[in-house]
Amino acid sequence: MNSKKYMKRIVALAAMLMIVSVVSLSAEILLWDNDNYSTIDDPEGAGYVGCEYALEKAFNNMSLSYSTFSYLPTNLDDYDMLFITLGHWCFG
Repeated sequence: MNSKKYMKRIVALAAMLMIVSVVSLSAEILLWDNDNYSTIDDPEGAGYVGCEYALEKAFNNMSLSYSTFSYLPTNLDDYDMLFITLGHWCFG
């Protein structure tokens, strides 16, 4: 998948995030970085970044509180929303 298609998907996801965040501004968000250390060349000049970069940037721009983990916590009761990055070629 080329980076333009990937970034379009990230923009669509960010738009969805804005809609969700309006409904639940105080939601506890978990970002599970499960992309096997996949990276992409950021077209905005940040160099090679992880697949979670755009989500974290969107969360920060919306002043949302979130936690990022490279593992899935055993207890998810503390979180209202779960976002999972799987990279562009996730093999497991």
